[in-house]
Amino acid sequence: MNLRPALAALSLLAVATPALADPPDFDRPGAGFATTVLPAGTLALEQGLPTYERQRQDGFLDRTYTADSLVRIGLGGPVELQVAGSAWNRLEERGQGSRRHAVGHGDTSVGVKWAPAGAGDAGDFSWAALGNVTFDNGDEDFGNGAREVSLGTTLQWQPDEQHQNTLYANVDRLKGRNTWTLAPTFGRRFGENLTAYLEADAIHDADDGNELQAGGGLAYTIGDHVQLDAYALHRIGSHGPSVVAGVGVSMFFGKKG
Repeated sequence: MNLRPALAALSLLAVATPALADPPDFDRPGAGFATTVLPAGTLALEQGLPTYERQRQDGFLDRTYTADSLVRIGLGGPVELQVAGSAWNRLEERGQGSRRHAVGHGDTSVGVKWAPAGAGDAGDFSWAALGNVTFDNGDEDFGNGAREVSLGTTLQWQPDEQHQNTLYANVDRLKGRNTWTLAPTFGRRFGENLTAYLEADAIHDADDGNELQAGGGLAYTIGDHVQLDAYALHRIGSHGPSVVAGVGVSMFFGKKG
């Protein structure tokens, strides 16, 4: 099942829609996702520019660049549709006297977010859940090789107007094996436009063992409908990518309700 044409069409539709509604919370950057959904009939495009990952394994050093895309569509009430994928990826692999590179597209996922009680005033607790199905339609170097099912939740608490703490928990089931993720983040606002956060990701992979990464990032809003972001995570221990970093832009497109 190739969903790349659908993803491209949704992206073009988002660009063509006038930006008139109040801005939402974006899902990027950081672990997890916002505990709010988009208003009915509105769209958001969240684009990596790109994401970079560095990993050394089995005598090979891999560098991967991924232009990850997320299109969000408000369906009304507490429900939101999400379509995600990566139309462009580049892999650079070196090791054991050889060198190669590959370029291609990744798998495509379709998900539904449910946010029964979105974020509100300072001191409020909110949460949301997101279920995804990732289809095996990516190129060999950039796909999972099988259909994957994911279920995650984000719990958020705002003790005051400047601070925001979240806990993200997720399970991915692929080829009969589970990968678990637990990631707390601690964020703080500086003025009206800048937010900074610290993050720690604890991952249990059924095949690769336990991973721990730590880092943080920044998000800067421009006007009411655009956000720029940058983040970086570094491995703690011997498993998993040694560095994951990226920059991105998120844009909200809506209409008056």
